Amino acid sequence: MNKLFDFNNIDLYSVVRDVIKRLWIVLIVGSLGVMVAFTIMQKTYVPSYTSSAIYVVNPSQSTGYVAGNKMEAESVVEVFSSILYQDVMRHKLMEDLGNTEPNFSSERSVELIEGTNLMKLTVSSTDPIISFKTVGAVMDNYHELSEFLKTNAVFDQLRAPTVARNPDNAFTPRTRSLQIGGICAFLTLLILIGISIFRKTIKTENAVEQTLDTTLLGTIYHEKKNRTIKAKVVQSVKALLITSPIITNKFIESVNNIRMKIEYERERNPRKNAFMVTSVCENEGKSTVALNIALSLAKEGRKVILIDADMRKPAVHKMLDIPKKQITDMASLLQGKIGLDEALYKGKDVHIDIIMSSHGHSRTNEYMKSGAMLDLINKCKELADYVIIDTPPMALVSDAEALLDRVDYALLVVRQDFSFTSDIVNCISMIEDSTTKFVGCVLNDYKVFRVNSKRHSYGYGYGYGNSEGKVVEVYEGE
Repeated sequence: MNKLFDFNNIDLYSVVRDVIKRLWIVLIVGSLGVMVAFTIMQKTYVPSYTSSAIYVVNPSQSTGYVAGNKMEAESVVEVFSSILYQDVMRHKLMEDLGNTEPNFSSERSVELIEGTNLMKLTVSSTDPIISFKTVGAVMDNYHELSEFLKTNAVFDQLRAPTVARNPDNAFTPRTRSLQIGGICAFLTLLILIGISIFRKTIKTENAVEQTLDTTLLGTIYHEKKNRTIKAKVVQSVKALLITSPIITNKFIESVNNIRMKIEYERERNPRKNAFMVTSVCENEGKSTVALNIALSLAKEGRKVILIDADMRKPAVHKMLDIPKKQITDMASLLQGKIGLDEALYKGKDVHIDIIMSSHGHSRTNEYMKSGAMLDLINKCKELADYVIIDTPPMALVSDAEALLDRVDYALLVVRQDFSFTSDIVNCISMIEDSTTKFVGCVLNDYKVFRVNSKRHSYGYGYGYGNSEGKVVEVYEGE
């Protein structure tokens, strides 16, 4: 639970989705990297121009021996290197090039070309003319420096210096700045991937059982509400219901699997038939799950009463598109103003009885803790085979907590990659500390793409079997 990194909770879809959603950050950081790198390189760029000349070094009285010439050249180069930056050279250059300090910021070097008696004199500076003139000035003052060289060597020019047309360190801001921008974008991408992987939410089915250490009651895969552009504009589909003709078989089968497990719990103890459906936060789909479980049970011929106990933000009437004028408010029932028969809304198309609110209420916790609420639940248990209670989120208000000891079972809807794991664990602990039996979690709005050899495809549009018995499942978000 407290592990920094959980392999069971790595989901490729979540990582890809997070990267795509935050791709603008990668682009902005990369662009900033390009602009900042270009500006810095432009302001700090110092060109360097090099001029060089090659001289043949021979003793004034040559013996004709090659070895002797090389030795003489080595001696001259060694001493020549030592005086290039001495004051005597500095003064001579000042006389020839002008008595200004910038003229002497050049880099001067002399080397012996290996295996020969050829000396190469090289000068680099920010001005190509200075580099060119300095080479000539150094050699023009050779006779003045001969006493330091302690030799009567003769220098014959083999290659004259030329004025450099292009700097040695060519200014290529576009290429380098793009490279730096690419590196910045790549590092940002790695950070986003790391944030996605290390985010403490539930992303996989394995994480429900391993990280939360609880039962996975079922998985409901992501289902698009509106599949066409026109439908998205007018929001023609207000809820995902198994009774809708456009709902896929995958969604229906997921709900039916959860319903069968609820039936199993009921069969083990026929007297206990009140199931509370809750979640940690808003927008995790608990109302959709609760309503679909009730609809699935009703399709099997069960007598079902659905109580929308989320009196602060009632949603069931919106999902079923029930006009408010047809609703008898649940608060009137709990206040004793009306009886249960008057409060029950008997749906003609959905074949379930519903107790709900027509509008939001405050101070709902008092209703949940009241004796009237306990009497309502008990009466519904006697009238129906199953009582499904949709409650407010546990992390936001205490209404669900107040109902825990008044229901028989509780299941927690966990939306993929939504609520923090620590909050989910706290809610599970709260349920387990009560007298209510916790039957497990429903992983909702699950999005994934993978190759899975253990699952079987249902119907069409989401699974294709191959010769190896594998099914390729691709579920894309809206």
